Amino acid sequence: MPLSRVIPLKRAAHVYLVQDGHLLLVTERMDDGSIFWGLPGGKARDGESLADAAVRQVKEETGLEMFDLEFISLLEGEMLSMTKHAHYANFARFTGKFRGELQPNDPEVLSAEWIPFDQVMQLVRFGPPPEFEERNPLIWVPTQDFLAGNPKAYYPI
Repeated sequence: MPLSRVIPLKRAAHVYLVQDGHLLLVTERMDDGSIFWGLPGGKARDGESLADAAVRQVKEETGLEMFDLEFISLLEGEMLSMTKHAHYANFARFTGKFRGELQPNDPEVLSAEWIPFDQVMQLVRFGPPPEFEERNPLIWVPTQDFLAGNPKAYYPI
């Protein structure tokens, strides 16, 4: 029988904002100095639903106001096992309508840019350091499926 252990729960929400065959991505500078391209979104606060976190994060990171939010998928499971950064992930993906002008308000966000669907995955950087779950290829499988027009509702890690 396996021994039980407790690992942190990480809840986050990210959003697919689509306009004329383009997906909105944000850029952030990581701790190692590299530039990370990712979906608008991030960690949910204590007591905050994943949907509310998605709306808040989009506003902070892009300046856009979300409405008519639509759930797309959930990515769930243990990540970074056997490292000091191990956690259980509940990562939701949403889409929806939006209004406003691109005007990032988050100091961590360098820019928000509309990227053609066929160029999105070319900007994603995989690999070390391992504590960045954003660089884990499993995180990007739902996005690949969304861009191809066939997302699943559930992605176990």
